[in-house]
Amino acid sequence: MKVRKNSQSGKVSERNSRRQLENEQLVKKPDFLKAATLGQIFIVCTQQLGGLEDGKITKLQFRKFLMTEQICFVFNLMGLGLSVMQYDLEFEEENEDISNCLLWIIFISTLVLLVLTVLRYQQHMNWLKSRKQISQNDRIWQTEQWYPMLIELIIYCVVPYPFTIGMRVYFYNSFQDATAYYHVNEILALFMITRTVFIFRTILAQTFWYSNRTQRVCNLYACEGNYMFVAKSLMRTSPYTSQFIALVSLICIFGYGVRICENPLARNDPANNNLGRYANALWNIIITITTVGYGDFYTRTDLGRFVIFVVCILGIFVISVMVVTLINSLVISTLESHAITVLERIQLRQNLISSASWVVFYSLKIYVALKKGNLSKVQLKILLIKLRKNLNDFKISRRKYRNKQDVGNMNEEITNQFSLLKSDFSEVIEKQKGLLQQNQDIMNKLGVEAKPYISSPQL
Repeated sequence: MKVRKNSQSGKVSERNSRRQLENEQLVKKPDFLKAATLGQIFIVCTQQLGGLEDGKITKLQFRKFLMTEQICFVFNLMGLGLSVMQYDLEFEEENEDISNCLLWIIFISTLVLLVLTVLRYQQHMNWLKSRKQISQNDRIWQTEQWYPMLIELIIYCVVPYPFTIGMRVYFYNSFQDATAYYHVNEILALFMITRTVFIFRTILAQTFWYSNRTQRVCNLYACEGNYMFVAKSLMRTSPYTSQFIALVSLICIFGYGVRICENPLARNDPANNNLGRYANALWNIIITITTVGYGDFYTRTDLGRFVIFVVCILGIFVISVMVVTLINSLVISTLESHAITVLERIQLRQNLISSASWVVFYSLKIYVALKKGNLSKVQLKILLIKLRKNLNDFKISRRKYRNKQDVGNMNEEITNQFSLLKSDFSEVIEKQKGLLQQNQDIMNKLGVEAKPYISSPQL
């Protein structure tokens, strides 16, 4: 019996000790609550989550990413420039050796560009890993990066090839009532224009708004520091410059596209091929993108009409953004509104003084003339009409001046009330700070652990 009692008492004591340990763990506060400042709390939390990112490593990875982006930009721009030169040679069907040589250079540069694009996305992932945005074991196909990379690789593959030189695609043109043809490389050169999207992407990446520091600030405010953020930032800081560059770029790019689409008609009738000249194609894009459309130049092929359709959609967007930017630039700020109000009151006061002086002038003139007795009835009537008119002007000016003065006084009163409320809130906050400090001192004297005091932001 004694053995059983001892065993039961041992089990009870073990249970009591376990419960006591569990209660202590529940009551025990986390480590970050022991910190005295917000900075210490932030450091403790980040250490529990895996540590802070190393600034030097992220800067190095970002510079590598930018370098890869710039190399891709060079090869992309070189391919576009060579395709423009090769298009004119193949269209004229002259200097086939030079044209073929340019095609091989474009083909080789495209292969290099494909490899560089994969390296670019890999370097971008390394940068994200250094910033602890993704896991260290993630691969491209395990993240969301594989889909835009695949689209970019497909777009880069659309280039004029040396294997398709001399191949033609015939079509019937109802305007000429004849059959025309494209070279396959001409169609490929047309769709190669989509590469310009990645050129603008590289330009955006070189700005201040796309940097390692920008990404850190965006993370603090829970927003994405992507290329759309860069475009929004540029539209806010330099709206007219950004829109002018975008408008000129669209005109030049789509003008070249219209020229490619309409140039085959020159093989049948060079005299009626208006849009085969680059200047006419630019003018056509200008009057289309600004939604004017004179009709002096218009496309006659299906591909040309497709390009103009895209230009119409972009034109609506560009003009709308320009109108919104103009309206926002004309919005009056608070300080400008106060200045305008004061100037209006000064102007109304000058008008009031002027009308009052004319009332006094005509009153004295009538009084002097009546006293001398050399005033006829007609002259008296004319003077009375002028006096009555100036008196009405004086009443209207006085009413406007009083209304404007009341509005200005009301705005000033509202501003003063807000200032008083701000000062009252500041006093209340200071009193609360004092009470909290006193409570903390009392708790410390009593030996009770008090929560750390965090100061409130200033108004």
